[in-house]
Amino acid sequence: MGLLNWLSAPGAPDAATRVLIERAIAAVDPLLKTVGSYERKLAPAVYHAIDYCESLAARIPGPFEISRAAFAADPLVHALFASADDIGTMLARSQCVREHLVGPAAPMAGQCCALLGMRHREKSGFGARLTGQLVCADQPQRTLHFEDHTLAEPAPDLERARSGLREAMFDGLIRSFAVHVAEVREERAGLRQEQALASARERVAGRAESQSRRYADLQRRLRATADALSPPRLLDALTDCLMSPEPYLRLEPVTFAVDRAGIIAGDGQGDADTLHFVELNSRDQRRWVVMLVRIEREEARRAVEGQEAARRHIVI
Repeated sequence: MGLLNWLSAPGAPDAATRVLIERAIAAVDPLLKTVGSYERKLAPAVYHAIDYCESLAARIPGPFEISRAAFAADPLVHALFASADDIGTMLARSQCVREHLVGPAAPMAGQCCALLGMRHREKSGFGARLTGQLVCADQPQRTLHFEDHTLAEPAPDLERARSGLREAMFDGLIRSFAVHVAEVREERAGLRQEQALASARERVAGRAESQSRRYADLQRRLRATADALSPPRLLDALTDCLMSPEPYLRLEPVTFAVDRAGIIAGDGQGDADTLHFVELNSRDQRRWVVMLVRIEREEARRAVEGQEAARRHIVI
C-alpha cells in the first residue's frame, strides 16, 4: 500500500459499528476474525447496510390504530380482519402482547407501537354483484383476506419503534446470509458423503470411465464449496451481501381495491376502497404485509384476561 493510500485509509470503526460487526460475525462464522483487518473491511458495508435498513423502516406505513372502534371506522383495518372480535383474538394470543404490553412491568394505560405482519390471500369464487340497479347472481369474483397476524418489536412510541425495526432488519439481513452459508455447508457435507460412497464403489468394482467422471465432478464441487467457505472468501461474500442487501431484504408496494365485504373490485366496478400496503420480502421468498400499528394497552389487557377467563370455564 502506497503512502497516499495509507493516509486516506478509513479509520477504525466506532463502538456502535463494532457491535454490529460482532453480531454479524457471531451469526455467520466466528472464524471470520482470523482474517486480517476484518473490522476495517466490514465497516463500510455495515454502514451501508444499517442505512439501508433505516430507509426500509422509514418506508413501513403507519402507525394505524388497531381496535374495535377502528374496525368500524377505518376501511384498511376493516380489510385486515374478518370481524372486530378477531382483533381481540389476535391480541389475546400474541406472545408479544403477553410479554411486553400487559406484563407486570408494563404501564397500566396508554398506547404503544408495534409491527404488525400478516399474509394476504386471494380466493376465487362466485357471488352476487350489483350492476346499476340490477343484482346479478353467480358472478365470478375474488375475495381478499389476511391471516397469520403477528405482532412484534413493541415500543413506547413511533420513533423508538422505527429505531428498533432498523436493528431488527439488520439482524434479519444477517440471518438470511447465515442461512445461505448453512445451505452451502450442508451441500458440502452431502458431497463428502457422496464422494465416500463413490470411492467405496470404485474399490469394489473398479473404476469405469463414467465413475471416474462422476468422481472428478464430486471433487471439483467439493473444492468449490470449501473455497467458498474459507474465511477470506466468506468475508468477501458477507461484505457483498451488506453492500447489496436488496436480494436478501426488500419492501414492495401492493395495492388492492376492495369493498366492505372484501371483494376485490374489477375495472370500473362498484364502491371500493383503494388500500395501499407494503410487503417485506426476504431471500427465501417469504412475503409479509407489514405496517406499524398503535394498540391501546387497556384493550390488550382486556383481551388477554378474557381469554384466560374463557379457559377456566368448564362445560359439564
